[in-house]
Amino acid sequence: GDLLEARMLVDGMPCRLAHGRALAEDPVVQYVVSALRVIGAPSDDVHKASYFRVVLPKALYQAIEAQAEEQKTSVMKQLRAHTRSLPKDHEDVKKIRRGFYVLSNLAALGKQHVSLVALVEDLLSQRVGEFRTFLEERHDAISNLTAHVHVVHLAERLRDARDAFRTIWLPPMGGSEIALKHLLQAAGPYRARLGGVAPEDALTLVPGDGGDLGLPLTLFKALQLLASERFTDVFRDFTVVDLETTDKDPRTSEIVEMAAVRVRGGAIVDRWSRLVKPRVPIAAKARQTHGISEADVASEPYFEQAWPELRAFIGDDIVVAHNGYQFDFPILRRMTAGLGDAAAFTSYDTLPLARELTPGSRKLVDLAHAYGVDPGQSHRALDDCVTLAQVFPRLNKAKIDRARKTGLPNLLDHLGIALWLQPAAAPTTEQWHFRDWTRVTPFFAYSEALELYRSTREASGDLSTPTMEDVIVRLGGLELMEKIRVHRTADQRYPLAMARLRRLIDAAPAAALPEQIAGFLDRVVLSKWDGTEADADRVNLLTLHATKGLEFSRVYVVGAEDAELPGTMGGKAPAEKEVEEARRLLYVGMTRTKDRLVLTRSALRRDKETGGHRFLDEMGLVPTAG
Repeated sequence: GDLLEARMLVDGMPCRLAHGRALAEDPVVQYVVSALRVIGAPSDDVHKASYFRVVLPKALYQAIEAQAEEQKTSVMKQLRAHTRSLPKDHEDVKKIRRGFYVLSNLAALGKQHVSLVALVEDLLSQRVGEFRTFLEERHDAISNLTAHVHVVHLAERLRDARDAFRTIWLPPMGGSEIALKHLLQAAGPYRARLGGVAPEDALTLVPGDGGDLGLPLTLFKALQLLASERFTDVFRDFTVVDLETTDKDPRTSEIVEMAAVRVRGGAIVDRWSRLVKPRVPIAAKARQTHGISEADVASEPYFEQAWPELRAFIGDDIVVAHNGYQFDFPILRRMTAGLGDAAAFTSYDTLPLARELTPGSRKLVDLAHAYGVDPGQSHRALDDCVTLAQVFPRLNKAKIDRARKTGLPNLLDHLGIALWLQPAAAPTTEQWHFRDWTRVTPFFAYSEALELYRSTREASGDLSTPTMEDVIVRLGGLELMEKIRVHRTADQRYPLAMARLRRLIDAAPAAALPEQIAGFLDRVVLSKWDGTEADADRVNLLTLHATKGLEFSRVYVVGAEDAELPGTMGGKAPAEKEVEEARRLLYVGMTRTKDRLVLTRSALRRDKETGGHRFLDEMGLVPTAG
């Protein structure tokens, strides 16, 4: 960062534009960069939060971030609070705990290496990127737990047996009973027993208890249902906001209608809306979309006059909008800049959640139809607010349903053995899916399922059941198991990412590891997306227009002087409209920063005076000599 700042402040330095997407947008590179930042500064919570931003699902991280803003605390503290508020079996909790576990190991990992290339290869020697379980990646093909009568009924019987400390007895079922026993024991405090005579008060499980899904899959789903009983919707109270504007560009649009709906306990309790008079014309396409004309708003108040009503209606609520981070929130924050009560509210965008849960269109009107909600008059602010206020709870319910049906992924190895030892006579599509998915899970290096099967079979004395070798053959054979268990290098796991990274890694200085890490991070910032090595004197330059929708740790606005912003033509002073547009454009660039903002100016360019520093003066900033 200091290197970049020093280069940016040198007037007349050689630069060239960096085209395309930044190298750091590669998800594997993002992981490496975030991990190296933590290793370089292990006590920096900003770097730790950035690491979680990379590895957690976007909707989960966004929810944590919104809660942190609402509680006026840090993301790291809110992550810990979130884990305490949910059941320990919740997949969100497991992801967060996994993140903390990895973070605690990163500092130690850095001390084990002296070269950057070895450290990066170690980081990438295992699966990296966003934390997703085997089932979460396939959730669209998995049915909801409560859709199966046998699953619900078996869950009730298991709950009663668990709470009464009753034994669950499994009669001989061709060896699958061994895997089912371990399935029960791994899922919780269930007292499972094999062979012999069933105890008098035992819950006996037989193949017929599984219904169409078969006993192994039905038992697995019943255990998922029991493990997720305490999953709840944390978003019950909030305010939905929607805007209709003069055009689609959030950098220049003005508001013509705004509305809000207050939700308590998941139900709408209050509504607010009003038209707003803009200071720019309403574009024809925008007018066709929402149907609001200049005549409709001619007698309405300007935004700054109407804003206090909306701000009072929002209060301290979390503000929810669909595609809010790309549209509604930037517009509100831009238009409230300089007002006494700016838009410093806690925000939540429902679009990332919809993207995680919905395979089809994520437009609000399409989501409404998918969830059986009447969208009213689409693209009118109040109707869209009412629609989202009803869609959002349904999205959250869908999220909970998905968390339930993708839970207990650690049991898939036992399930795989049971499914292959107790095949269904007429398997359903879902059974075929699970048999295919779980076939290799007992072969994973971390799995103890095969060894537990072997030791339990030998202890039972029932030599009629398949041996562990028989099970391996049914699952695909010894050759497949050895192929899966072989250690793969970083280059084998991520060949494209490593090919791009090596150009930067190989340029690491012959220095201590901290200096190698710092040099690598500088080169990533200065690199193009295609991995081309950067000039030593090159920095990434973006026009202010090109920063739309982006965020950066540090932003350097070069040339904040009158000759550049707002600019002049032929020595003539710019029109007030040009000044206003330049002022807004500068605001766009300034608000792209997350950690540090640097504004620079030059008194002379090519021996010519650049003019004053009007916008710096308006912000109350006094330029200093560099």
